[in-house]
Amino acid sequence: MRNVTVRQLAETDIGFAHEMTFVEQWNDRLEDIRRMFDFEPAGCFIAEVDKKPVGHVFAIRYGKLGWIGLLIIKAEYRRMGIGRLLMEKARGCLLECGAETVKLEAVPEISGLYRELGFEDEYDSLRFKGINENLPVQSSGLIELMTERDLEELAKFDARFFGADRIRVLAQLFQEYPQFCFVARSGSRIAGYVMRRKALVGYKLGPWVCDPDKPNVAKQLLVHCLRELEPRSEVFVGVPSVNTSAVRILEQLGFAKYSRSIRMRYGEPLKNECVRGIFVIGGPMKG
Repeated sequence: MRNVTVRQLAETDIGFAHEMTFVEQWNDRLEDIRRMFDFEPAGCFIAEVDKKPVGHVFAIRYGKLGWIGLLIIKAEYRRMGIGRLLMEKARGCLLECGAETVKLEAVPEISGLYRELGFEDEYDSLRFKGINENLPVQSSGLIELMTERDLEELAKFDARFFGADRIRVLAQLFQEYPQFCFVARSGSRIAGYVMRRKALVGYKLGPWVCDPDKPNVAKQLLVHCLRELEPRSEVFVGVPSVNTSAVRILEQLGFAKYSRSIRMRYGEPLKNECVRGIFVIGGPMKG
């Protein structure tokens, strides 16, 4: 192997990371990469060959749950062990900081690398895209525009299904896109919520989380969110395959599956996770 070094990613490297996602056609904006860096600067690493950047990985921790994403190596430097070096660095950082379980989403082509590192398959994560047209007529009485006062209660509701407290991620998405965040209540309690953000092309929707026993509420949330977009906007989502209610709702609204990744886990399963309530993930880079 040539002279490979791994160092902590700096703010000045964010442009390189965004360029890498553009080459891979991941549809991320520069703001998305900067947000991920800001969440956990100490968990972001860059690999260099002869002092030239060739790849990177980002990690974030939610208490005892760690998440790894944005592992990209330049095409001409693949199959040289650089991805393994970055993964070991990111995982080691998370475990040293107190994470007991580490998760990620792998494209099938490189899932073998993660299995070699001790990760286990959990389920498929399906990618759907659709256009906000021909939406059903419905009452939106349950749906409210999210407010800052909702965030603490929202994070507790979300943790029941995600399995960890991710309030800082939810709060940051709300701060950036308050007009794109909606909550549904059953009586005085939160029954579900949905967030979306701009992408290079169209919008990325997620998280979309709802009481799994209230799929009708979940659908109302999604339809309301889609109605608030400009006509014929493209929308991209990632769906746990085990949430059959989410798959059914998306297909009813004309969304089509275009790819998949594999949700993988290192360490013990989360004890308080309920994937049936995760209708759409926040994104493959952060769960």
